[in-house]
Amino acid sequence: MRFLYTLVLLLLAPFVFAWFTWRTFRQTGSPDKLGERLGSSPYMQPGVAIWVHGASVGEIRAAAPLINALHRLHPERPLLVTSFTGSGRRQARQLFGDRAVVSLMPYDLPFFVSRWFNCTQPVLAVIMETEIWPNLYAACAKRRIPLLLMSARMSERSFLRYQRYASLVRGALRQATVIAAQSAVDAARFRLLGADEARLSVLGNLKFDLSVSDDALSAGAALRIRLFGNAAVWVAGSTREGEEALLLDAFRQVLQHQPDTVLVLAPRHPERAAAVAAFATTAGFTCRRLTAGEQRMATGEVLLVDVLGQLIRFYAAGDVAFVGGTLVPVGGHNLLEPAALGLPVLAGPHLDNVGDMAEMMREAGVLTEVRDAASLAQAVVWLLGNPATRTSIGCAAREQVMQNRGALQRALTIIGAHLKPR
Repeated sequence: MRFLYTLVLLLLAPFVFAWFTWRTFRQTGSPDKLGERLGSSPYMQPGVAIWVHGASVGEIRAAAPLINALHRLHPERPLLVTSFTGSGRRQARQLFGDRAVVSLMPYDLPFFVSRWFNCTQPVLAVIMETEIWPNLYAACAKRRIPLLLMSARMSERSFLRYQRYASLVRGALRQATVIAAQSAVDAARFRLLGADEARLSVLGNLKFDLSVSDDALSAGAALRIRLFGNAAVWVAGSTREGEEALLLDAFRQVLQHQPDTVLVLAPRHPERAAAVAAFATTAGFTCRRLTAGEQRMATGEVLLVDVLGQLIRFYAAGDVAFVGGTLVPVGGHNLLEPAALGLPVLAGPHLDNVGDMAEMMREAGVLTEVRDAASLAQAVVWLLGNPATRTSIGCAAREQVMQNRGALQRALTIIGAHLKPR
């Protein structure tokens, strides 16, 4: 099955190269790093570096507490951080550029993977959440590199997709040294896909270990004074195509009841910013882009965050948060970032990717689910009009995040057990 998979991938390679070049240019404004895709990497000392991989921006950000802890605990070991997308690579360089070698993941063809391992020769591989690459996994096993899937997630949609290639996926999962799942449900799905029971465990979600420093809170407070003054601030983060129209419709309704409100829109993919700005303007709103400069906002205006890495600042400056990818069938993005900053969290019904997280927050009363623009507007108006309740919900959200921390320490223990002495 892996031979057939490789053959199909090889036949598709020219089209894949072209598509990723175009996609990376859209995401970052720069062409794809073809050399890195083909396995090029700076040479590293054999058997020393710790390698951490995250598929894209979300996984890279989720890995931040782990990477920072590894840098602190093992300063003598180089860190190698990879992503599969250009935007993920850019996020990794922003977060870890001074502490790690950052690269794109090579395409999953044996000669590219082999070339990449010949350059990097890591002592340990840590794969964040869900990334199943049969040739990469086989190369780790052949080279006796422990392969650890950390905070491993398997949504129902991914599970159904992987079931179509059961033999190939089972062979790949059997190469993993450890699969430390986010939840018992995730672990059960990995088991059904053929993962070795003896290598399965439940770790928890590393995203709960997001560190919110006093500096981040202070920066958010300063940003609020500088940009928003006394206006109420509604932050809609990680929005996807099709959601901005609903959000702007809801914002129009909010302004009828809470006219002193500003909407901060942060698309998940900043390359969509021009289209979102044009849509907001056509809808009759004054839309300012962050890259045009941090200017004082008037109530009723829309601020478009058109650059990566800034959303956390705006959550820290906000009153209410909406998390995107939930009003359209994407599956949802990180609900915990605004919760950790003490904001009430709103989301749509499409929560497949964050189901356990959403259920936990729902039971604690800190997540409000909405169905459409009207119910979203109603929820925002109610929260903005009840500051004491809003503050109480925000404090409970932060406490929920604090109570569920601990996955980071468990992950470090697992890594330490498989890290060969230098």
